[in-house]
Amino acid sequence: MSTQSAQSDSTPTGSAEAAEFEEAAVLPPAVIASTAEQLFQDPTDKNVPMLPTLRMLFKGEYPSLVVMATTAFLGGVCEATLLLLIANLALSIGGGDLSGQKSLMFGLDQLPIRTLFLVAILLTTVRLGLQYIASRSGARLTSRLTQNLRNGTFEDFIGASWEVQSAIPEAAVQDLLQRHLAKTQAAVISVGMLMSSGFMVLALLMSAFAVDARASGAIVIFGGFLFMGLRPMTIKAKRLGRQQMQQGVIYSVQSREAIDLSLEIRAFGVSTDVADRLDKSTRSEIASLYKAQLMARMVTGIYTSAAVLIILAALVAMDAFLDQPLAAVGAIVVVLVRALNQTSGIQAGYHGLGDLVPYIQRLFAERQFFRDSRPPSGSVHLESIGKIEFTDAGYSYDGVHDALQGVSFTVEPGEAVGIIGPSGSGKSTLIQLLLRLRHASTGTYQLDGVPVGDIEDQSWFSMIAFVPQDSRIYDDTVANNIRFFRPGVSDEQIMEAARRAHVHEEILAMPDGYDTVLGSRGGSLSGGQRQRVAIARALVRRPAMLVLDEPTSALDMQSESLVHETLNELKGSVTLFVIAHRLSTLNSCDRIMVMDHGKLQAFGDRTDLESNNAFYKEALALSRIRT
Repeated sequence: MSTQSAQSDSTPTGSAEAAEFEEAAVLPPAVIASTAEQLFQDPTDKNVPMLPTLRMLFKGEYPSLVVMATTAFLGGVCEATLLLLIANLALSIGGGDLSGQKSLMFGLDQLPIRTLFLVAILLTTVRLGLQYIASRSGARLTSRLTQNLRNGTFEDFIGASWEVQSAIPEAAVQDLLQRHLAKTQAAVISVGMLMSSGFMVLALLMSAFAVDARASGAIVIFGGFLFMGLRPMTIKAKRLGRQQMQQGVIYSVQSREAIDLSLEIRAFGVSTDVADRLDKSTRSEIASLYKAQLMARMVTGIYTSAAVLIILAALVAMDAFLDQPLAAVGAIVVVLVRALNQTSGIQAGYHGLGDLVPYIQRLFAERQFFRDSRPPSGSVHLESIGKIEFTDAGYSYDGVHDALQGVSFTVEPGEAVGIIGPSGSGKSTLIQLLLRLRHASTGTYQLDGVPVGDIEDQSWFSMIAFVPQDSRIYDDTVANNIRFFRPGVSDEQIMEAARRAHVHEEILAMPDGYDTVLGSRGGSLSGGQRQRVAIARALVRRPAMLVLDEPTSALDMQSESLVHETLNELKGSVTLFVIAHRLSTLNSCDRIMVMDHGKLQAFGDRTDLESNNAFYKEALALSRIRT
């Protein structure tokens, strides 16, 4: 193993907002567990205002927002001028005398009617062009943010430490990647529409002020009071949105559990009880949804009705106290009614944001949690797996109880080591430390004297392979399931690995051979075939260290025999660690570890253990195997 330095970049690639977060120190397991539980139960800060959350969401996108705001404002000026033109043209055609009445901007009231028609056509064309620019900018902004959020969120999760990934329910992560991102995308669209409508309303009101400042000012003041008067309902909507979000996460977890347990649910005949459990979760979520939707619809109705009353009151006041020309009154009314339509949408959109903001807050809180847990990559380049040394290694999940304590051993290159022990003895924790999924709380783990935490990630992953007890197949071809997202793996390497796993002939017998598409649950593969495909996946890059967790626990005798054959052939060419309850699986091992209560009780060959270790002798007697 060399000690060449390799520069590591801990920031996820492909995420536009990744640089926003600073890399933090790796969190202790106990802190991770408590933080994950807190995020799952109550993920958002109830006191965070809406504006800082939206600033975080749109960070780096201000130029696009400026383009949208500018085009919306200019479009509003065009539309206001066009509305005033139409009002004046209608009055003129109807025989009204508009001479001396100031009812248009930019001196347009001095132009003849035919010229005004041409100006109206020109303004319509310009308005359409501005609308296209604003729409294109908004669509690009939404697409770009959606892509960055999706990619960034997944990269944050997949780059988090295993402590974090294993502490959060799978369904909660799936909910984050689907429902929360969908709600955040809706917020992006909503903010874009609010900005466009807001700057258009600003332009419309400025146009109305240009015609008659007193009447327009009075209407704007009363409208502002109305908007603020409805703010408590928006705050209530945010609270309901938080409740709905949390109930939705619970439903996602329970529905995912039901899917994973579908076989057991059917076998035990408890379908109705499971459905009742999900119905209870659904009712809790729907209760918040109903209240939020009711308030959203009522806010729109209240605002529209009150705004109409304000305009009517303004007209009564103008009639009673102001001597306004007919053209000016008509122009103001036309512009303000158009502004009313826009402000009604603004109020509804602002209210809707109160329902969406909790999802954005949770999304960023979870992403920050993922980033904080990201383990730093070392700088030592790994060229081979040498001597493996554990010295007084220990690990605790909660900071109180030790899952491992004082574990010390040395394994030479190419040695095959079996690991046995009763349930809860620390075998799985030891395997996770070996794979560097977790890091020892106490003691050290070294390869040729180099702490494993100092080893650069990519060289580590190129040397290590793992076959879990529950091997997963994803929806793709057999070849790609063996390749497993490693584009540098050739078809020849795939077939060679399949031969070493003794599954090549069975793959060739499938309808399309290596191109046969497997479902996410393995399609027509038997348990033995699925396990040997997983072994081929592990062997495809010829790892220097291979860890297998119960590779034969659920296999028939023929499949188990083939796995044994593979292990015997690998012996000496790769450092092997095999967890097994079946002692027959360990026949190819040079030495065997016996774990109990988190401690290494014994480590020796089969002859030594049979003579000196009570657990091994008992296991040997139960399996009726003599070696």
